[in-house]
Amino acid sequence: MTGSIGNQVTAALSPGRGHLAALDGSPAGGTLIPIAVASVIGLVAVAALARWRLLPRRPLVVSCTVFSLALVLVTVAALGTRGDRGTADTADGAQAAQVQSRPGTPLLRTLPLGGKQVGVLVVPGRPGGNLVAVGADDAQAGTATGELRRGDRRPGSSQTWIPVDLPEGRSTLRISAGGSTGELPVDTGRDAPAAPAALATADGPECAAAAAGALVAGEQAPLTACPSDRLTEDDAATLSATVRFLAGRGTRSVGLVSDDSARGRAAAAAVRSAAGQEGIEVTRPGPAASQPLLVTTGWPGATEAALAVEAGKTRAEGVYLAPWLLARSVLTPSAGQLIPLRYAPRRAEAMAYVKALTARMPGEYPSGTGYRAWQRVRDEEPRTPPRLYAVAVAYVPGGMTAADGEGQGGHHHAGGEAEWLPSGMIAPISAPLRERKNDDPGA
Repeated sequence: MTGSIGNQVTAALSPGRGHLAALDGSPAGGTLIPIAVASVIGLVAVAALARWRLLPRRPLVVSCTVFSLALVLVTVAALGTRGDRGTADTADGAQAAQVQSRPGTPLLRTLPLGGKQVGVLVVPGRPGGNLVAVGADDAQAGTATGELRRGDRRPGSSQTWIPVDLPEGRSTLRISAGGSTGELPVDTGRDAPAAPAALATADGPECAAAAAGALVAGEQAPLTACPSDRLTEDDAATLSATVRFLAGRGTRSVGLVSDDSARGRAAAAAVRSAAGQEGIEVTRPGPAASQPLLVTTGWPGATEAALAVEAGKTRAEGVYLAPWLLARSVLTPSAGQLIPLRYAPRRAEAMAYVKALTARMPGEYPSGTGYRAWQRVRDEEPRTPPRLYAVAVAYVPGGMTAADGEGQGGHHHAGGEAEWLPSGMIAPISAPLRERKNDDPGA
């Protein structure tokens, strides 16, 4: 079975004209022209017979009515055919224009694969290395039939991720999943700048999530940077406020897990600076010391840190996550996670993003990174101070699949209503955290 963007629109169109469909079921001009000609000849003949008074009045009226009605029906059928073809052409043209409207930008579409609609995300949509996310376990992708590359799962996302090199300009991306193959037109543009370097690292899915959040909010712009490229002022202030919250509880030492990304290095510096001001020692986490654990890595490192606490390899009096770590794989281990946020995940504004993402990428997990991109595009960025939110996930004895789909039962694309954390909750547990105006992300 093969699916493509072009034939989806055409297949969805239906004549819908009842019995008139039988008149124009043939190619253009098939049965309509002979009927029209016969109707016109009949009307002319009736007019001549009436003029010469060769038929009684009643048969003349009946004949005139029949031929006129036939001509009207043929005209309506012809107009309907033209309208439907125009609609089909317009729909196909609009779809093609949508695919090619902004060459060199991220692309998000659905394809019919394996009997269901599967989301496909291509980031950054420029020549060279791209990340392709497909919402199916066994997905493969590539530009040449028979040379498709198999993908893999990555922390924070339900998608299968496949690195694909795309040529300059227009090409066709081929995707296989569920025993069927689909084709997706791609236009990477020409003379486009290089893709952000973080796409080729472990932080690639988080970068793609930001691109998807912007796309579902209506943006079509080139992807020029990834979230892990820098620490924002708001995030630096939030991390410092979290350290001050711990100091207010009498904490004298904290463990820190960071990474080597530009954001990770700046975040570690912000934590150490705030801790130094509060007289808190920053140490390496381990199985011996029991202390709060601050995590400022990307999704993979944070997932690993939470799992280590759950397994007892790391002792922690709560796992305090950086604000960009609202990602399902980070939240689901039972590790006592707390996260400072400037928005309430269950409010209508945040749930609008969750539902929009799920509609465009069926089965994908929402994330704080994606929501922040959505907020930026819609000019809904919060101006409120952060609060600490606690995360709790319910597990039912007997091998129930975990909320992230990684428990018994394997890869899980849940149906029903879209949620940040199915079978779990993200609830506020603090008053607004105390911020300082001079919090500096580069400190």
